[in-house]
Amino acid sequence: MNRIKRYSDLHNEELALEFINALDGLLNESDNSDNEYVSLQNKIISDLKLNFRLIATFGAGIGSFYPIVDAIIRNTSLEIEKTPEIIVMMTIAAISIIYLEERKFKDEKEEDSITNDSKSLLEELKMRGVGNGIIKKLIKSLKSVKPIFYLITKHIGAVVGGFIDMFAYTSMFIPIMNGVLYLIGKYDLNLETLPQNFIGLGVGVGTIIAKHGIIDLIKKIKSKLGIGDKVAKEVIDEIETPLIQKFGDMTFGDATSSEEGDLIKEQ
Repeated sequence: MNRIKRYSDLHNEELALEFINALDGLLNESDNSDNEYVSLQNKIISDLKLNFRLIATFGAGIGSFYPIVDAIIRNTSLEIEKTPEIIVMMTIAAISIIYLEERKFKDEKEEDSITNDSKSLLEELKMRGVGNGIIKKLIKSLKSVKPIFYLITKHIGAVVGGFIDMFAYTSMFIPIMNGVLYLIGKYDLNLETLPQNFIGLGVGVGTIIAKHGIIDLIKKIKSKLGIGDKVAKEVIDEIETPLIQKFGDMTFGDATSSEEGDLIKEQ
């Protein structure tokens, strides 16, 4: 029985508890991005003459996704080159499209710049055999991480309306992404299996928060982020409120996002 099968057989709560236990051990972990990815990122921006303010603003957050995208793509059966350069281009293209969908740009000039850069990346990827359909699946996979982040960080007062908002909370973003990477590696999750399984993971995390399993973790987060005892008490009091129902009702800021988008079209 392969590891993907084992993953799908696990109850949501069991998997969520494994994720939370892994996260507990990763709270003090540093950025999981690799210098090779950063060097390639800079080379790609230079070679394609891109003007990516996105990298300057969210460099650490984007860098945390390179190992995640690499693992997802390597676990997926695709007839494409799976080189670090391709991984970097796919990651930047996917996150740029999400940024445009969520309308995070500050003005029309920035929107036009990021749109043009995204088109250049998509064209380059297409010439290397990476069609838009693959990028659409990657976007779906990356977005599936946000509900998990939201459920955990809402207890420290984080305001996460959209995917890009996660990048503002580096102290928790990096260990949570390391936890995601841990699950992808352990259960061989890919472009097809990650989104569907992370829905179950989100429900499981919500259930555990509603019951008992997150209290010690919240205390550790409190210490790491330096939040006061009063805030910590409010957080722990709120845990008594069931969240499983809330999870099913959340839109996580995507209600106004375009599902398909004008920029990326299926191939």
